[in-house]
Amino acid sequence: MAFVDNTIEVGADIREVYDMWTAFEDFPSFMEVVERVDLVPEDSLHWVAVVEDDVIEWDADVVDHVPDQSVAWKAADDRETGKVTFEKLGADRTKVHYQLDYDPEAWGCDAAAVHRWMRRRVDKDLKAFKSFIESGE
Repeated sequence: MAFVDNTIEVGADIREVYDMWTAFEDFPSFMEVVERVDLVPEDSLHWVAVVEDDVIEWDADVVDHVPDQSVAWKAADDRETGKVTFEKLGADRTKVHYQLDYDPEAWGCDAAAVHRWMRRRVDKDLKAFKSFIESGE
C-alpha cells in the first residue's frame, strides 16, 4: 500500500465544510476524475471515475462518520482506504486533513507514476474543494 497525506485551510465554518464533504453525490463538482458517486443503502458508495480515458468503477463503505470531525471509507476491493478530518480554526476557518492509503496495482502498473498521480489528485481535489465551498456554488 502507498500513502498520501495533505491538508488545506478552507474559509468556511466547520459544519458547512463537513456537510459539503459528506454530500458524496456532489464530488464531481470538485473532484476532477470523479464522474459520479451513487449512494446505496447502509453507508455504501458506488464510484465511477475516468482516468486517462478508462472508466473505473468500485464500491466503498463509509466505515466511520463523526459529525463535524471526520469521515472514513474503505473500498470493497481494497483499492483504497481514506479518512478526512476537520478542525475548527475559527468562526469561518476550517482545516481539512485528507489521508489516502491505496494499492498502486489497483490503479495502474507503475507504482511511482501512480503515486505521483495520486499526490496530484489529492492536492487538486483539495484546492478545488476549497474554491468550490468558498465561492458558495
